[in-house]
Amino acid sequence: MRRNKLSRPETLLVCICFLFTATVSADISGEKLYMKNCMVCHADDGSGVMPGVQDLEKNRAWSRIDESELLKRLKEGIKSSESGVSMPAKGGNANLTDNDLKKIIRYMRGSFLK
Repeated sequence: MRRNKLSRPETLLVCICFLFTATVSADISGEKLYMKNCMVCHADDGSGVMPGVQDLEKNRAWSRIDESELLKRLKEGIKSSESGVSMPAKGGNANLTDNDLKKIIRYMRGSFLK
């Protein structure tokens, strides 16, 4: 079966709608937080599913950033001059806490840097 690709605006809308339905819990793991909040745009393996989203395994520049600086960037959002695709603050989910974001960072470092 052939799948139709979504345009960038449609893909962004899907990402935003998905994020508004995501819930956050103190007991949730970094993997589950990533899957609920990041996978829509970055894929379950970090490869990126929409045009302009970087492959987190191939482009490892993010992995050399200190955790506190990366946390700051995730909280504020990431603007990309290269691809034209920017990530909103907290990936668009205002309910994510600093602890949630740290769990996501640690999950990504453990999963995408093998």
